[in-house]
Amino acid sequence: MSSKSAKIHYNGSIFWLIFWLIIFFPIAFVMLLTSSTFQVNQTTYTLQYDGSRFWLCFWVLFFFPIAFLLLFLNGISVQMDTLES
Repeated sequence: MSSKSAKIHYNGSIFWLIFWLIIFFPIAFVMLLTSSTFQVNQTTYTLQYDGSRFWLCFWVLFFFPIAFLLLFLNGISVQMDTLES
């Protein structure tokens, strides 16, 4: 039997993440997608939004389709690192 493990780490302000989790979940979800590190087995994925996170969260709050446009126009960088055993 093989076991799989996963770790998630948020690289931003924990205060704002918890605040938005309580107040309005979609903004917290966007914050997680714009500055997070995921480790699955021996591979680490780092997500970084290339634009302004303030404006992205602002548009999620007021008119979410513009936030999707910002995500596609500015892009998200994904870095993948593999640990060699």
